[in-house]
Amino acid sequence: MARIRPFKALRPKNDKVNEVNSPPYDVVSKDEALEIVKRNPYSFLKVIKPEIMNCSDKVLPYPELAKQAAKNLKDLIDNKVLAKEKENCLYIYQQRNGNYQRNGIVACLSVHDYVKKVIKDHEKVRVLTWQERVQHINETKAHTGCAMVIYQDNSYIEKLVKKEMIEKNIIYDFISDDGIRNCCWKINKTKTIEAFREAFNDIENLYIADGHHRVSAAVEVAKMEHRKKKDNNNIEFDDNEYAYFPAVLIPQNQIEILGYHRLIKDLEEFYPNSFLSKLEEHFYIEKINSNKPYLPSQKGEFGMNLDGQWFKVFISEKILKETEDIINKLDVSILQNWVLNPLLGIKNPQKSKKIDFIGGKYALQRLEEEIQLGANIAFTLFPTSIEEIIAVSNNNQIMPPKSTWFEPKLRSGIFVHLCE
Repeated sequence: MARIRPFKALRPKNDKVNEVNSPPYDVVSKDEALEIVKRNPYSFLKVIKPEIMNCSDKVLPYPELAKQAAKNLKDLIDNKVLAKEKENCLYIYQQRNGNYQRNGIVACLSVHDYVKKVIKDHEKVRVLTWQERVQHINETKAHTGCAMVIYQDNSYIEKLVKKEMIEKNIIYDFISDDGIRNCCWKINKTKTIEAFREAFNDIENLYIADGHHRVSAAVEVAKMEHRKKKDNNNIEFDDNEYAYFPAVLIPQNQIEILGYHRLIKDLEEFYPNSFLSKLEEHFYIEKINSNKPYLPSQKGEFGMNLDGQWFKVFISEKILKETEDIINKLDVSILQNWVLNPLLGIKNPQKSKKIDFIGGKYALQRLEEEIQLGANIAFTLFPTSIEEIIAVSNNNQIMPPKSTWFEPKLRSGIFVHLCE
């Protein structure tokens, strides 16, 4: 049973949302963020990426940056750019781009449900990033970003959502700098909120799509607050705001996943022809005569650019027969286990300096640019499916790093959950 909870969101004044909303902290570089803030001094990047405010050459430790984030958040509140809702609400958050549309429910979820595996994850968090998120929550006393969470399709919830998407309830309608139209509606009627909560009682599990570090950090801070009570016999979390975190809940059939591609900078001891020969021992390879950049059209194949030439690479029956585990059957795992590790010496892709990861709708263009600059190999992957993510999560397993790229990204700064 999944529990959702309304909350008093800290959010932009209706006429300020265009200035406040920003990309997530982890999809823009410091230089890109600085350019955005120069154009827009109210950008929420000041809160979620506080290092951009450091003008000195000295690298500040993150505890100091977290204090700067808290100050920047307070400034937005004091300047009446952000205001706290007066009543507990749910929200609908819609994102549209051409024919694609998804409708999410903005609500708080329970830390206890995460610990009890009602809310399931599929990704291992990086310790340093996790520690920074913990410090960020502790200093700001807020969850400044929403996790993207999936629920399995439910026609009744879909009807409830559509019923609320009427003109009089709309609070935001803007096009963000990524070209996505973002619309939000407020739900403040007690009866309607209870209808949503009861509907989610029939949902057995929720699945984190994007935002594992945010969620894991929220859980740790809740544990820290709980330990302050010095009641080690009570395993239940206190019913305060620290025990909840904000999320956008999206039905499974509205999730769009793009491929997350690999860029290799070092061929090890191989020349291109010898690498190709080694690869042919386990894969079928087809040269692309047009030499146009290639995105795989189905599971079980890769695109590969080797020394400027594009190929289609097909996974052999031999590999599939030797692969039983659900994780090892993933295309991203087969690439790692049969190519990157044994042939190119990339044992830990998260730590290796030989590899970069490129995702998003402009990924092919970026790969081509890197190839022109001298990258040795690029691999393009077919997107991991939502069914694979759910299967891995239900099996309480962890997917390989950089397996999924969800798009569009949720905008930051629209809904903030205050812990105090």
